[in-house]
Amino acid sequence: MRTVRAAAIIPAALLLFAACSSDSASNTPAQGTTLSVGTASTLLPLPTTLPGASTTAAPSEDASSGTAVEGPVQIDVVVGVDSAPDRVELVTLGSDVTLNITNPDAADDFHVHVIDIDQKVKAGVTATINFTADQAGTYEVESHVTNDVLLVIEVQ
Repeated sequence: MRTVRAAAIIPAALLLFAACSSDSASNTPAQGTTLSVGTASTLLPLPTTLPGASTTAAPSEDASSGTAVEGPVQIDVVVGVDSAPDRVELVTLGSDVTLNITNPDAADDFHVHVIDIDQKVKAGVTATINFTADQAGTYEVESHVTNDVLLVIEVQ
């Protein structure tokens, strides 16, 4: 009995596949078709950033997603361009942070609260501040020249 069923199913399956493959339009899948390339165990995760790109997403993306950036974080700030007290960067507790701040118009003295790091720079020179975000909380980054908050780092 199994042989009879198998003999009937195999030609039906071949006809079905032949009918599907006779479409001569192109080799691209039809809209709504799902392609499978490998199995879950062979698929590799896609990188979230391109090589050489900053690992920090746009401030609004981090703040609106409510998810802290994993791993080493680079935050770039240009005073008067993308600095603001409502700019919030979310960072995972224990992450290594590289903070690059540039004031293109004036000499400045940058300060990171919680870790109490200060760095003075001349106009147009980038201050690079490296630290480990080893304490949960709010790290305000400010100018000691203008007393403006340039951004807030939220460590979660």
